[in-house]
Amino acid sequence: MDNEDTKRRKNMRKLFVVLICLSIVSAFAFAGGASEQGTSSGEVQYKESVVCADGSQITTGDPQMINNLQHNRLFKCSHNTLVSYDSANAEYLPELATSWEWNADLTELTLKLREDVVFHNGEKFTAADVKYSYERIMGLNSTASSKFVGILDHVEVIDDYTVKLVMANVNVDWLDTLALPLASIVNQKAIEADELKGPWVGTGLWVITELEEGDHVKMVKNDNYWGEQTPTRELELRYIPEASARLIALQNGEVDVCISPASTEEAFVEEDPNLELIRLAGSTCCYFAFNTSKGPGADENLRLALAHCINYDDIILGAASGQGTRAVTNWGPATFGYYDGFGDYTFDLELAKQYLAKSEYKTLTISVKDSARLRAAQIIQANAKEIGLTINIEELEPAALTKKSAFKTAEHESMLYTLGWNSYGDDASRPYGVGSNTNKATLSDARVQELLELGRSTTDKATREKYYAEIQTLNHEHAWYIPLYYSELTMAINKGVSGVIWEGHQSHDYSNIVVTL
Repeated sequence: MDNEDTKRRKNMRKLFVVLICLSIVSAFAFAGGASEQGTSSGEVQYKESVVCADGSQITTGDPQMINNLQHNRLFKCSHNTLVSYDSANAEYLPELATSWEWNADLTELTLKLREDVVFHNGEKFTAADVKYSYERIMGLNSTASSKFVGILDHVEVIDDYTVKLVMANVNVDWLDTLALPLASIVNQKAIEADELKGPWVGTGLWVITELEEGDHVKMVKNDNYWGEQTPTRELELRYIPEASARLIALQNGEVDVCISPASTEEAFVEEDPNLELIRLAGSTCCYFAFNTSKGPGADENLRLALAHCINYDDIILGAASGQGTRAVTNWGPATFGYYDGFGDYTFDLELAKQYLAKSEYKTLTISVKDSARLRAAQIIQANAKEIGLTINIEELEPAALTKKSAFKTAEHESMLYTLGWNSYGDDASRPYGVGSNTNKATLSDARVQELLELGRSTTDKATREKYYAEIQTLNHEHAWYIPLYYSELTMAINKGVSGVIWEGHQSHDYSNIVVTL
């Protein structure tokens, strides 16, 4: 029997088996009726539309323009990166790249790309899109730029599905950067056609259809997604600034996820049989940041006076409702290079008064953007009064404070800030690197910049740890940032919610969220 005849017989047997299986499934479906998702009544039914509520605003659908928690949650849904990082197992996973390889001296990274990916506008994904995306990042005046400029030299397209990244400087944490939402791949044709909405076009599971700045983002499922599909059809990220209002919306069934419910109302969640309260040890540090480039924030004596007059326990109790732990350094507790060997700032009013006496400033303005930070600022205000320092508190909308504290144009005197730390050491470039809009101290100290460069380019683990320990020691000595506490994360959810990857740094992944009916 020839090979063709054998193949035909095997294919006929396979077809016969498939038809039998389909007949059985059809029989069950006919007997039980269909659910709203088209499955049999004996199977799980899911909500078609899911809403997640947060207290922070989303202002753009461009992943390369901003790098913060609420925007990262959006971009994990709408876009893809070349690689992703699995924090639970501490490993890098393929995403738009299928494999990668460094050369011997870590100056070139060659990546093989998926060949079955299309953008939301139907354009096929190729190596040219990687080149365009990364060159665009380096040309933007954004937080993303600071993670690429001076580190990536250029991108070479080897063929349609092979790309080489040539480094300007060695960065042993470069894969971590490539896994950040800010390194998402965008489509050139879409952006050239529409500068505002073009960057919304990605390759992710969700397509952005509507973005009302400071209110909501609506998305629909991408039926042409290259990965696993989801039964959820629509996903909305909604801005509800007040924690109590977010929880009421959850209780009423208007939303399915409530980020950071008021701690005083968590008992209501625990008592409700339809809701669930999730607690997670956070890698988010709340700290006091001073604009060290000018004004009172540039005065080291004033900063150290505050460091020694703050009642940190009162802040944890009053601002975090007791759900936090004292921070000795502003580094992430699970971030590579964490060091706290210098100890904490002692509560010493006499020492604080001595520092303040050497300062030319006797007033300081603290800018805040939400109720928890307002409470912390009020406690600091009361503490400072005891040593003769007047604190003024300025309440701003999140977008306004972000603009006011941007690195190159910073006008704030000081602010209370929370940073969700990633696990890799070079994440310190965000709060300490020149040009980073997360550098709320507007710090440009030459030794710190040198240590950051050494930390990212050195392969020896122990040596890297020493560099990062020195950065934290310098911060403790000069009080550019005064660490306050690490917050415990809480999320209230509809009990049917599953599929979310909850992250200690708060850049949660909603892309595979489902809600069981």
